[in-house]
Amino acid sequence: MQIKKLLFLFFIFGFWTNLFPETPTVDLTNLGETPIFLAKSMLVYEDTSQNLDWDEIHSETSKNKFQTFPSSEEAFNFSYSKSTFWLKVLINNPTDEDVHSNLVIAYPRIKTLDLFVNSKDGTKRIPSGYSVPVEKRPYQSRFFVFPILFAKQSKTELYIKVNSPNAINLPIQLWRQKFYDRHEIDDHVMQAIYFGITIAMIVFNLFLFFILRDESYLLYVLVVFSIAISIAAYNGIASEYIWKNSPWLDQYAINLFISIVLILFLIFMRNLLQTKKILPKLDPINIILIVIQIVLSIAYIISFDTFVRLLVLSHSITSLWILIIGVMCSLKKQRIAYFFLLAFAFLFLALIVSTLRALGYIPTNVFTIEGPQYGSAAEMMLLAFALADRYNTIIREKEIAESKVKSNLERSNLDLEEKVRERTFKLNQTLSAMRRDLFVAKNIQENSIQVDPQLLRELKLVYRYLPVSEVGGDFFDIIRLQNANFRILIADATGHGVHAAMITMAIKGLYDPIKEFELQPNQVLEIFNEEFMDNFVSLNSLLTAMILDINFNEKTIHFASAGHPAAVLLHDGKIELLAKTGRMIGLKKQTHYDLKSTKFQSGDRLFIFTDGVYEAFNSKNEEFGEENLHKFLMATNSLPLGQVEENLLNTLENFQNGSDRQDDLTILGFDL
Repeated sequence: MQIKKLLFLFFIFGFWTNLFPETPTVDLTNLGETPIFLAKSMLVYEDTSQNLDWDEIHSETSKNKFQTFPSSEEAFNFSYSKSTFWLKVLINNPTDEDVHSNLVIAYPRIKTLDLFVNSKDGTKRIPSGYSVPVEKRPYQSRFFVFPILFAKQSKTELYIKVNSPNAINLPIQLWRQKFYDRHEIDDHVMQAIYFGITIAMIVFNLFLFFILRDESYLLYVLVVFSIAISIAAYNGIASEYIWKNSPWLDQYAINLFISIVLILFLIFMRNLLQTKKILPKLDPINIILIVIQIVLSIAYIISFDTFVRLLVLSHSITSLWILIIGVMCSLKKQRIAYFFLLAFAFLFLALIVSTLRALGYIPTNVFTIEGPQYGSAAEMMLLAFALADRYNTIIREKEIAESKVKSNLERSNLDLEEKVRERTFKLNQTLSAMRRDLFVAKNIQENSIQVDPQLLRELKLVYRYLPVSEVGGDFFDIIRLQNANFRILIADATGHGVHAAMITMAIKGLYDPIKEFELQPNQVLEIFNEEFMDNFVSLNSLLTAMILDINFNEKTIHFASAGHPAAVLLHDGKIELLAKTGRMIGLKKQTHYDLKSTKFQSGDRLFIFTDGVYEAFNSKNEEFGEENLHKFLMATNSLPLGQVEENLLNTLENFQNGSDRQDDLTILGFDL
């Protein structure tokens, strides 16, 4: 019977001990150069009502409610919670000297973080958290640091009150003060190196952007800058140096900046990997994900508690999608995609680790806290290699193009010089010989602008070419670049007659070798201008030119104009003018031409012409003018193209009233 009573008492005592565990004790004799992680030594009380104060928590009733809580070796992870958490631990200093220490919460996004130091001298409350201005915290740092003096031969109870709308991660460390001060200096050095490298990359690639005018470098700068701000918000640097007293930014900034990073990364990826061309069926998903990030970010600002988990989850989904696109482009043997995939893999891993830790699926430790910063550093470096490879590719392609142009120009120059010598010899003959030569030249020029009948049918093209004499200074060329992509050149050399005709031969000689390059119209014009200035500046001639790329699949027109009269696009009963985007060819080397684009619909009509169409004068020296031309094209829009151009010639003839034309006339009409 006595044995049964003893067993019963033992059971009750054991049950009571497990139900109300004693406050764990941490012995300061173990505190050396490295910190003590307190998570495994602390008891936790979750106050779901958020109403308990210090007196209630410290009462005998509440003391028994503290329990052990699952944690990693280094930290607690309460994820997103509306509860207030109270943590406590007993610190024992059995030594014969006072211990100066720092209690460090190595996570900057905690709104309320109050420390209660309960010793024989009484209770001291030390408020902190991002709701407390930096200058009013007990220790100015990117983390929350509490200097504490543990008296010799004493025991001190530490209570920590925690509440935050953000994910609650608590890496709690106890340091000797002198060693933490050294650690803080080392940490600032590492942060300075990280952000110093980031600034160097931003400046260098911004410099490359202004030189190369390649928007990939500008997008890279924006991506790196947004990542740097995100990391600064994530690790507390922003709270310490950029926005010292903004609880709103401390709460909202990190997830908003991650969304901005992903939006810019999607845009950067579409540009760098050319997903619209390489993966046309999947590219619209990139646009959808950009819109989702924008919408969720706005919703997140409006209702934090409702959308924070959804926004955090969308970050992982978007990151996974970017990784998948990188893999698919790599499988298509895109060299630059290998760099992109490897670079984003680091950032993807960092984002996944950060998301899973925030949602409470993985523990909080040094790796899961500092991992995103290391991952972003690796990502920025590898993307820099990708852009360096892109730069080398651009240089190689430019050298090849210049070599081809130079070779073709040399041949063209030889041909042109030979023809000029032949023409000069013949022009020194009798008048009949001159007329015969002009007749030959006229046939040559007409043959040079002949359009393939197949292209005439496909483009629904009707054109008129009327030089003011046997030969003229107008020239045009039409080729097919791809199945549904056509390139059109129209040019007008100053003057008319034989001199202008010779310039058109030069135009053809320069343009033929480069017209099939897979470059934008403005880039082709820039190459053309450079070569014209190098080879024919001595002729003291200028010319206007316009290049248009018409894509019937995408219903787009990309164009660049070197001082040429504006083309006319008729659609929906309105006129759209495709105006000039740069100066005439032959004025200055290294001239830049802008690229412009517009959309068209089936049934639209496009007219491209030289200035001879509207620079017609009557006997009163009155000009027909562009305005009358535009009105005429609008009024005859319902007529067939051939009839429109025939009526236009008759209208010009009636306007001149017997006066001779003074300039060559060329007009190309397209039913799109």
